[in-house]
Amino acid sequence: MSDPAIPPPAERAALNAALLATGAETGLWDDTGRPAPWPDDIEEWTPATENPPPGHPSVSGAVAC
Repeated sequence: MSDPAIPPPAERAALNAALLATGAETGLWDDTGRPAPWPDDIEEWTPATENPPPGHPSVSGAVAC
């Protein structure tokens, strides 16, 4: 099942080229925190399913600071 929010590969390549030319961001970052282009394997990504850390707002009874 494809996610409609993820552009197809050809469109990602065009978007990455435009982002590189303008210095805009995709909303994705590399492991060092720098803006990154759309990854080639994004269709293979799966949502994180681990438990949220203690104190996370989604944890029952958690208090936001």
